[in-house]
Formats: sequence, structure tokens, C-alpha cells
Amino acid sequence: MKNKRVLILDGDSRQGLPFARSLRKTGHHITMVCPWKCCPGYFSRYPNERLIWPNIVENQSEFYNCLLEYIKKGNCDIVLALGDASAILVSKNRDEITKYTKTPVPSYNILKYGENKNLSMFFCMNNDIPCPKTFDPQTQSLDYITNNIVFPVMVKPIRGIGAVGLHKFENIDKLLGNFEFLRTKYGDLQIQEFIPQEGGAQFQAEAFCDKNSVMKACMVIAKPRYFPVTGGTSTCNYTVDRPDIVENVRRLLEGIRWVGSADVDLILDPRDSVAKILEINPRVTAGIKIGFDAGIDYADLQMKLVLGEEIPEIKDYKLNIVLRNLCLDILWYKYSTKLERRNIIPNWWEFFGRNIHYQTVRWDDPMPFLGFILSNLKKFNNSDAWKSKLGSDIQ
Repeated sequence: MKNKRVLILDGDSRQGLPFARSLRKTGHHITMVCPWKCCPGYFSRYPNERLIWPNIVENQSEFYNCLLEYIKKGNCDIVLALGDASAILVSKNRDEITKYTKTPVPSYNILKYGENKNLSMFFCMNNDIPCPKTFDPQTQSLDYITNNIVFPVMVKPIRGIGAVGLHKFENIDKLLGNFEFLRTKYGDLQIQEFIPQEGGAQFQAEAFCDKNSVMKACMVIAKPRYFPVTGGTSTCNYTVDRPDIVENVRRLLEGIRWVGSADVDLILDPRDSVAKILEINPRVTAGIKIGFDAGIDYADLQMKLVLGEEIPEIKDYKLNIVLRNLCLDILWYKYSTKLERRNIIPNWWEFFGRNIHYQTVRWDDPMPFLGFILSNLKKFNNSDAWKSKLGSDIQ
């Protein structure tokens, strides 16, 4: 594989860091796009160059104009889009972008199953792949839904990231009293069966499919802690061996003809001990560094895909590799109960060890941790953003 000029569109993300490190160490020239200087990618030592472009979430059209202008000048060989917003943008404009450069991001006809959570859930239900019972209030009436689901229920946007917009409703009155407010704020919604957490667990599967939609890698991680503590962004993960999860993820991704990276969220239902698929995220997880630490180089897989090289099947990875998001893990500790802290595995007070790693902290690249803190201070410097994250923006 000859050295390439690689443009990473997600300098404000955690997932961009291990990609930049891996690709730089293998001789590629890395340019990182950042929305401002105070973000992890800008603080990292591994990008050769850094660009400041408009925030893709706040101004998608200007971001896209910057991308087109840049690639039309022949400045890069490959564009990597590692976040939801960047992957969706590149996917929807793939035909135009690939006139000037290459990208492993699939066409939107494939990626739509990750952007629209209803599409993936209904595919699962129609193909007997374990998932919570799911309803689409855009096509099904609330009367029909409430007559065919058992409370409590979960409501979340069909497009979104993390726990933003995720709400649990204990009864029909609470649901109906807040439904229109949530639809106005977040757009189209999904109503889903609530899976009890007591005796259950959450998992993620970090999968990769080749150009023929054959799954070549699938690493499963357990999510013992997340923030908000009722369900949301994981704060601590560790790698596990779950062949049942791997098989169901394979059935889903190969069934929808997926190509490239997919982050599949699952929840263990304690009522029947089955891990059920919650959603597909059309990108690598923010904590993908755990895969690199466990022995899977997801950056190399992306490069092989985009360059048309043979992708080997990866069946083995290191187990019990722990990855922590220290900032969010501190928030988990603050908002969790004493019982949750006492019984949690891995122990919250285990900060060091051969198998313990951190999302934004490396001894050879320590500064992104500061960038992550500054970026989140900017992101959550208003009460509305914080309330949305905590799910406390309803009546």
C-alpha cells in the first residue's frame, strides 16, 4: 500500500485519534478537519496538517463547499468520514465526491439503514433478528401504538447521536403529554419496547464488511457504565466473546448489504437472556480505540476497502481490554447510586493496568484530552444542551 494523502473529516471526534495515529505510523500524510482549534484532533501530534472548516452539524452546506473546493484541487487521495454527520454527508454526495477522490463510505442507499433507525429495526423484526418491539409513529397512529405496547416505553429520534432525545415514559399520559414537544424538537421519532436493565447488560458490535457485504470483522464490547446512567453514551467498555451477537450482527449487516464500518448497539433482555439489537450507527464508534488496543486496525481495514485490496477475515481479538472515557466516567460516578458503584465491573477505581486504556489519553499523545475537555465545555455551555443530554427537557 503506497503512502496516501488522507483527509479525516472528524477532528472534533474521539474516533479520529486512533485513525490518525495508525495511518501516520504507516507512512500516510494526514490532514485533520476541525471546527475550531479547541478539539481533540487539533491538539493531537499525529496529523501532518490541520484545517479549520465550519461546524458540519451547524452549517452543513458551507462544510460541503469547503470539502468540494479542497478535493477539486487534488489535495487528497482518500476522504475518511468517521462520524454520523460526516458519513451521511459524504454518502449522500458520494457520486460528486468520487469524481475527485476516493472514500470507503458507501452509497446512501446502503447507509440509510444506519441513519434511519426505523429502517434497521423493521428489517430486524421482519427477519426474526432479535430486537425490541418497535413502532413508527410517522406511519402508525398513537392509538394503535399505545394499544399494542406495554408501558414503560422508550421514545427516541430516528436520527441522532448518543442519548440525545432519548426518553422513558412510565404511562400513556406522560407519553401523550410530551410527544408533540419531542417531535417538534427532534423530528421523526421511534417508540420502542422498554427492556429492563436489572439483570441485563448493554453491548456494542464493531463490524466491518467488504465491498461484497461479507462481514470480515466483528468485535463485541460490553458497556457496564454509560451516561446518563439510565442509558446513553458509554463511559467504560471492555471486550468480550459473544458468538451469538456476532451471528445476529452478521445476519443484519449482510442482509441489508452493508459495506464498511458499522457500530451496532445491543441490549441484553434479562427476561429471556437474549441480546437484542437496538440500532445501527453508520460509522465507527467514538470509542473505536478499544479495537486498536485489542488488535484490530480499523484504519487499515478502511484503507484496504477503498483501495480495492483483499480484506482478511478477523476472528480473534484480545479479550478483557478496558477502555474508559474518563470525563464521562466521572459523571457516571457522580450520578450513580452507591449500590451501582459497589457492584460494577470493572471497578471504577481501577485507573491503571496492562489492559486499561483511555479514549483521549495516550502517554505518547496526551494533549487531545485537554482538547476534549475544552470542546465539551464549548458544546455544553448552555442549559438546553445539557438538559437534552440528561433527558430532562420534558415536562
